[in-house]
Amino acid sequence: MLYQRILTAIPLIIFVFWIIFYQPTSVFFYFVLFIVAIAAYEWAKLSALHHVALRLLFSLVITSLVWFVQQYYPDITIWFVYVAMLWWFSMTYYLKSARPESISNYCDAKLKIDKLVAAFLVLPAAAFSMQQVHAMPQGADWLFYALSLVWVADTGAYFAGKKFGKNKLAPGISPGKTKEGLVGAMIATTLYTLASSFYFELNTEEAALFVLLAIILTFISVSGDLYFSFLKREAGLKDSGNILPGHGGMLDRIDSILAALPVFLIGYLWLIQSSPL
Repeated sequence: MLYQRILTAIPLIIFVFWIIFYQPTSVFFYFVLFIVAIAAYEWAKLSALHHVALRLLFSLVITSLVWFVQQYYPDITIWFVYVAMLWWFSMTYYLKSARPESISNYCDAKLKIDKLVAAFLVLPAAAFSMQQVHAMPQGADWLFYALSLVWVADTGAYFAGKKFGKNKLAPGISPGKTKEGLVGAMIATTLYTLASSFYFELNTEEAALFVLLAIILTFISVSGDLYFSFLKREAGLKDSGNILPGHGGMLDRIDSILAALPVFLIGYLWLIQSSPL
């Protein structure tokens, strides 16, 4: 399994690095649309939309929506991002006490209309966020930072949880996550962000705000992971799909990113870009 994960991860990382740093935003956006199409299909499955044709239609509708809004109404994309940010903060509060239905077989799962509706907000908002970050001055660097921050948080949480983890963070949703792991994630992302502040040549005030944003992003990224764990438990599924050998589905890889990117964009606009130089 580990060997398969590595074989899948290496070319994937190289391709993502290439598309972020060596392609214009217009090309990058179509790559994002491709990701949205796959994620929407998997989201429909997690919402217990059993018919494959309906999942494909659902994916087509959401992907078309993202393309249409970006092409013809780009000024409203930021409102998707703002609403999604508020949605993720409210979801963070909800997941503290949420208890998924106990379903062991996907065939027994019932269609969740509210979950389908949420996809029309979450997926476009993440796509617009990535597109707008990539289009900013030094955008490829900022986008890579935002994506890698999620990976750093996951790594910090894994090692801290494995070494010190005793207190469950959300036992009803994801028994493997611990409060100690969350602390480890926060420490890892704080150190990573301090190092990144030198790369971005931020002054002391900007660096402090940058660290504050990183801590918020760490919490939100965990919420993204927990939310999709919640969906998978209610659907009686272990993974969102199998498109990535050894890694599961697309949503299994981008769950935290979907939550973090809208918050990162707004946080950057509020705390970093608008801060006095």
